[in-house]
Amino acid sequence: MEKQQNWSTELYQGLDVHVTTLQKEAPPQLWDYTVRVCEPGLDASAESELAAESGDDADYASAAEALAAGFSRGYALVDRIRKDR
Repeated sequence: MEKQQNWSTELYQGLDVHVTTLQKEAPPQLWDYTVRVCEPGLDASAESELAAESGDDADYASAAEALAAGFSRGYALVDRIRKDR
């Protein structure tokens, strides 16, 4: 069964940064994140709408730590996208 993903969204430099946290199954119960960047108002789950997507290989002790890391990564992606345009 696929887990429901709850996305948190912030507008940053004209793009939506979507972050979801996921608890890992193996003990200890650590957290990870997925971040997606797209134009404002588009669905974060629609692969065709993404400007960028990322995660990392780090483990986080809490969902709040993973969420903060996800938004930090998302802002860096937006900065890179804006620089390349």
